[in-house]
Amino acid sequence: MSTTFNKRHLTSGISVIAIAATLGFATPATAQTTSTLQGHAAAGSTVTATDVNTGHSDSVKADAAGHYTMVGLPPSTYHVQSGSASQTVVVPLGQAVTVDLVGPAASTGGAIVIVGARTKDVKTPVVATNVSRFQLENLPNGDRNFLNFAALAPGVTVSPPTLGGRARQVQAGAINSDNTNTFIDGISIKNLVNHGGTVGQNLSSGNPFPASAVDQFDVQTQNFKAEFEQAGSAVISSITKTGGNRFHGEIFGEWQPKSFISQNYDDRPGHRNNPTAPFRPKPNFSTKYYGGDLGGPIIPGKLSFFVDFEGTNKVFGSNDINVYNISSLAGLTPAAQAYATSARAQYNGSFPATFNEKLYFWKLTYFATPADTINLSAFVRRESNLQINGGVTTTDASTRNRNNEERYEGWWSHRGSSWLNELFIARDAAANGSIPNVPGSSSVVTLGPNIGAARVIVLGGVNFAQDDHQYQTLVKDNVTITDGPHTIKFGGKINFTKLQRLEANNVNGTYFYNAATFTGVGSSTPYAATINTAAVQPVTAKNTEIGLFAQDDWRPDDHWQVSYGLRWDYESNARNENFVTPPDVAAALRVYPGWPAAGLNPEDYISNGHNRKHFYGAFQPRLGVSYDVHGDRELVFSLGAGRYYDRSLFIDSALETIKDYYESVATINTCAIAPTDPRCVAVLPTDPNALRALGATQGGEVHLLNNNTRVPFSDEFNLGVRKRFGKINTSATFSYIRSHNIYQEVVGNRLPNGTYSASTPQIFFYNGIPFSRGIFYGPNQALNLAPLSPTHGAIFIGDSHGKAEYYALYLTADKPYTQESHYGFSAALTISTSRSNDTRDTNQIGDPFNFDAPTIGEQGWGPATGLERWRFVGTGTVGLPWDVRLSTVVTLSSGPSYGSVLCGVPVTIGFGPTDCFSTNFGIFRPGGIGYKNVDFNVSKSFKMPWNREQELTVYFQALNAFDFVNRNYSMWGGGFQVVGGPGPTHAFDPGSVASQGRNFKVGAKFTF
Repeated sequence: MSTTFNKRHLTSGISVIAIAATLGFATPATAQTTSTLQGHAAAGSTVTATDVNTGHSDSVKADAAGHYTMVGLPPSTYHVQSGSASQTVVVPLGQAVTVDLVGPAASTGGAIVIVGARTKDVKTPVVATNVSRFQLENLPNGDRNFLNFAALAPGVTVSPPTLGGRARQVQAGAINSDNTNTFIDGISIKNLVNHGGTVGQNLSSGNPFPASAVDQFDVQTQNFKAEFEQAGSAVISSITKTGGNRFHGEIFGEWQPKSFISQNYDDRPGHRNNPTAPFRPKPNFSTKYYGGDLGGPIIPGKLSFFVDFEGTNKVFGSNDINVYNISSLAGLTPAAQAYATSARAQYNGSFPATFNEKLYFWKLTYFATPADTINLSAFVRRESNLQINGGVTTTDASTRNRNNEERYEGWWSHRGSSWLNELFIARDAAANGSIPNVPGSSSVVTLGPNIGAARVIVLGGVNFAQDDHQYQTLVKDNVTITDGPHTIKFGGKINFTKLQRLEANNVNGTYFYNAATFTGVGSSTPYAATINTAAVQPVTAKNTEIGLFAQDDWRPDDHWQVSYGLRWDYESNARNENFVTPPDVAAALRVYPGWPAAGLNPEDYISNGHNRKHFYGAFQPRLGVSYDVHGDRELVFSLGAGRYYDRSLFIDSALETIKDYYESVATINTCAIAPTDPRCVAVLPTDPNALRALGATQGGEVHLLNNNTRVPFSDEFNLGVRKRFGKINTSATFSYIRSHNIYQEVVGNRLPNGTYSASTPQIFFYNGIPFSRGIFYGPNQALNLAPLSPTHGAIFIGDSHGKAEYYALYLTADKPYTQESHYGFSAALTISTSRSNDTRDTNQIGDPFNFDAPTIGEQGWGPATGLERWRFVGTGTVGLPWDVRLSTVVTLSSGPSYGSVLCGVPVTIGFGPTDCFSTNFGIFRPGGIGYKNVDFNVSKSFKMPWNREQELTVYFQALNAFDFVNRNYSMWGGGFQVVGGPGPTHAFDPGSVASQGRNFKVGAKFTF
């Protein structure tokens, strides 16, 4: 095949790292920022690779057998030449591309571009998916988030865009998104404080980096090398664009006017939330994406620059608000019924939320000497949005989020005769949090005068604020040495971090009203209130991370490749080791009668600031083997195994300090509902300070971290085969992952005999499924009857007893798009099953609280909730007449699993002869295709008459083009059943959808 490479395209990530003049034959380790060329040339000849973008060249001599290897090349397009033979090849990130300059594959004529199957590294034991710049630019991408394309990898899901602007996260295996890690130009952007995996993505629906500045990235789901740290499931590595020898740039704009954005399915005229005329009009939705980039030389051949900006302004539909979501209003007074009816009309539905984001990126590349390349970069993120939480929470009671980050990086690459050194220095400061949309107290209306009863509407302020900060100063150095058939890489890092979290919970008080008589805040009397009586302060900890690794890729011949390595990680303050348990809490624990009977040792949960030992045992061996049957990359078998440590999140250990020192939520009852309570009052004061004074004598919850809490890790094994059919690459991989030390908090209160409740049963098996009564149900649980002390009630203890297993079959096929064939596609099918002993193990943001049972594992093992049985993601691009290009992304899945509620369970002690039990295990799934989405992008490019190297591209995208309605399912909806009844309905939750309806987007891009 033959085509001409477009030199205007801004390829390459970090700048060219000079390669040793004489290198032996080996297949190099997969790197975070670089790639490799290898192959055959005339024995003793010089092979030169020239980066088409920067013009920089590197050379190596073939050995006596004609083998050559170039390591440390930035991903780009290279002209590779030896004598009169030459080829031009696209070198993807982290790939070892084979270019043979002798034999039938060599070309002695003009340059050709190898963009087909041969540029794919099929011999690596790593289970990886490379996402090219072509895919980033041509596949539909509704919100321009480059992380969306991680879904092209088997075993990976990306939370879909929803009307509520749900946080976008990447999840893999049987554990949540916390266990992933993302690298940009070799630097980890992991969220060290909060959930979500990537910094800021615990709250943000935005982009962690401008898509237009990402050159390409890859997703490694298994058997990644020892140089990758702090990931128990998947790793994303991306590299940024670099300015070249000529000035290049682009300006783009994308727009979704009101008419292009559909309403939520249930908000459309005649549907559930908009049933009768005159119909509620569509809000003024709109979305604008805009930005541009510019790159080029400052000193030709020596110094180049690249700058990029992306902005986003959105007014979009919120999560569905669904107040008074009860089957009947019969239990309410006539006045309360009238209020409920008016509240449904006023609040239910989806309302306008806002999102604004600005992303800035700068980069300088300096070829200091033929052996030295220096890169300097800076990144700034500014983001804010109104997050309407939906459910029974009204717009006023929602939150405003903000997300800011500044990252500065420098890296220096130096080569010797047979080695390469890469030094990285980076500084990162990130802050994200949320504040109430409307200040003031919160008003909660419940079904009955019990603050634990079901809520029907929440008004006023949300009464919760949070603020996270993480500061990092990183130094890391990697060395690659080539020695005959071995490519050895080793390195280390030291990362000085400062982590901080603030929680302001219930500072202004929450007032509770009985729905039976509620007619509005101003006309109703609250029956109880809660308020924080402690002085709120942030929790801060300093931590030093140290990581060391060594790995070797050994290729004894053209058939075998063996990759083995070892990683070790250490943190000086991984679990808030300096925390000191409050003396009154420690004294109360030591005399608490229920713990000895339950086998709980108080000393395991009492910290004196010195008895939490540092963990030195995070050794992580990793092994991968591949066998090329014929030595021609046509049929390759591979297997891999390894251990992968993640890290403990600061939010989990910080809860001790927050709850034990800076939060003490008191409950003040009125005498009307609690006449025997000696602290009850006739009327609750409306002034928060007066309310705080009433609750000052009460103690709050106590949260305790086991001093022996362990660091989470996963053991992984994979076995696969890759087969090439012409230009099409296919693979089949069996994957097994066992995850350990999943962190959870459970209730710690126990009755004097060591049990949690005198009522039986606590676990009830129905049709072979374990259902739990939960810790809040029944009149005689220890949470009510066995407080820690007169000033402290509930006890919650954190430990690392959670485990999960994941079994999957990955099937993939792909053919890159070429100008010759005018089409390309990819397909990834994941068939999986998973189980866990943690009922709250989910694919969503990690929830550290498990309130299903007093201990993890009490319900045995069951299917992990929220995970899919199968998932298919396919892409296709086809060139049409008149230079029109059509692309699509198709996503189909079984839908996430969900749990069940079982009522009618006979109990010995309760509010009645029977009670409702539940399981959060994902025992049910939607029938058929539970989730489906098809997106299209059609584009047309026009050469400018005044300059044929300038181009205007216009495009139109149809997102969820067929307007599929994907539904949410829950244990109280489709999972609800009664003992002896007909079984669950498996019906979706009314008024709740899992994704956006059909949307359109237009855009234009001018490239010069």
